[in-house]
Amino acid sequence: MLHFIRFYSGEGKPTILFRENGEVEALELRKKEKIDFSGSLACIGFRTPKGYKECKNHAINVKQCPLCSYLDMAKAYTVGDFTGFPSLYEKAKKEKYILYLAGFGEKLIKCGVTRKERFSERMREQGSDFGCIVAEFSGPDKVYGAEASLQSRFSFANAVRMAQKMRMLSFDKQEAKMNFESIVEMVKTSEVLPSFSPKVIDFSEFYPKINSPKYSDSVIGKILGAKGEILLFSSGSGEQYAVNMRQKIGTFFKRETE
Repeated sequence: MLHFIRFYSGEGKPTILFRENGEVEALELRKKEKIDFSGSLACIGFRTPKGYKECKNHAINVKQCPLCSYLDMAKAYTVGDFTGFPSLYEKAKKEKYILYLAGFGEKLIKCGVTRKERFSERMREQGSDFGCIVAEFSGPDKVYGAEASLQSRFSFANAVRMAQKMRMLSFDKQEAKMNFESIVEMVKTSEVLPSFSPKVIDFSEFYPKINSPKYSDSVIGKILGAKGEILLFSSGSGEQYAVNMRQKIGTFFKRETE
């Protein structure tokens, strides 16, 4: 069986990253798939600027062990901790970073950070319905402090749980858009940030049109697409299903070949 490392869809193509015999490969999903996941877990290892590395402890019953979490370069971009990655920091200092608001469903607002060039991809890979850049910074040194301040001032979420995203697959788009625009305007008029011209982008257009799909632990049917880390498919009878693919990280899976 194949070791499930990561799932992503930020560029519009649902893709599973997996490890087999020590090598990490990408599997772009076909129009129809049958994939079963195991209940067992093993540490996925860690990512470096040179690629994915296997867990040195061969840890089991955990998605990522504490050591691999510490060694993972992801922390450089999630919390701005470049410890152990001086080359990444030197590169980051030359890049533009942005502070953004992301809307999920009718009311949930997240405040986050990403590199400017990745804004659209970042919105789509987390499955946000609406997004707006509210501030721009040169390098990573000040943006994370601004993020914390904005989250504290307006009680914006730092992260959105997958369970919340699953519940908000169906929502009132018109109400969601109005609420998000009013929040963006509130931030603008508060003058907490330097003056900015808000441009609200509707990312819901990138996701499959669905209506209250059922939850599933396996994939069997026609792939409709993905909303962030939620894979969507339909059965032969036309029923729609959603799979929490983040929940599958660290598991092993078997894919039926054509």
